[in-house]
Amino acid sequence: MRLIIGLDYELFFGRSTGSIEHCLIEPMTALMKVLDKYGVRVTLFVDSGYLVKLQETGQQKELSIIQSQLNLLAKRGHDLQLHIHPHWEDSHFTDNGWDLDTTRYRLHNFPADQKNEIVSRYKAALTHCAENEVFAYRAGGWCLQPFTEIADALQSNGIWLDSTVFKNGISTNPNRSFNFSDLPEKPFWRFSDDPTVEDSAGDFVELPIGSIRVGPSFFWHLAIRRKLMSSSLTNYGDGQALANTGSYYLTRLTTRSYAPVAIDGLKAGLLEKAYRQQLSNNQNGILNVMGHPKSLTPYSIDQLDKFLSRHEVESVTCQDFADQKLAGKTDNE
Repeated sequence: MRLIIGLDYELFFGRSTGSIEHCLIEPMTALMKVLDKYGVRVTLFVDSGYLVKLQETGQQKELSIIQSQLNLLAKRGHDLQLHIHPHWEDSHFTDNGWDLDTTRYRLHNFPADQKNEIVSRYKAALTHCAENEVFAYRAGGWCLQPFTEIADALQSNGIWLDSTVFKNGISTNPNRSFNFSDLPEKPFWRFSDDPTVEDSAGDFVELPIGSIRVGPSFFWHLAIRRKLMSSSLTNYGDGQALANTGSYYLTRLTTRSYAPVAIDGLKAGLLEKAYRQQLSNNQNGILNVMGHPKSLTPYSIDQLDKFLSRHEVESVTCQDFADQKLAGKTDNE
């Protein structure tokens, strides 16, 4: 089994962004102890707009701390790729911290020429930290559709691999909507205009995040454990998430739904189930696991440690696609 761990390296976007120490530096340092133990590499999808904003607002100390960690990880063989939350374009730093304006949360909210400029500028900021070529993308908030509205901006900046979609993922939030309900049954595929539709002649490659079905009991358990404030389940991150709609929470507390396979919090306890599910579907496939440093907990890191101790996996990153280590294999291997 090939294992990809792709982490969204970012702050929170709610009423409090949290600090770089607790949302980024500390959790990545803790996680690296486990990854080094098993020789596992990660792909970090870096919220590069934040790097740009730190530079623009003269926060050189904070920028240097982040760049130092990213440089170190890159030199140790980890992969840095592009993650875009374009609301940084409208956000400002004040005496009380970041004043985030998430009105234009999606890259789609910007004019065509500005989309291209944003991707170009954000990629340049990330390239400064990377040891590898930047060619892969994960959309902020899974806001990838309609893909045709952002395809030119990505392609003109050398972005050809996407890792955003997860099977049966659906959001009806008007500001963050997506529908990944019908995907090819493959570990990755080529596409042109729609990442959910395979096109063997397409210019883009989709590397989907793993998906797992969960029942209401999981989310009730999550809510109760959070209420009890178990120290092992407390996020390293010290900010607040962007609120979702009431229907989002009601759906998850009352019906079965699908979630991306992740190492965040209690979700890390589902790794074994996701692994066995992948084995039954495709023995030599890819288990693509996502996460966020800010949402890691002592429990989730311990669960990852136990998972890696039980299974021999081939650790791969997005960079392996560019290096032809995976692209040369058939999609159905």
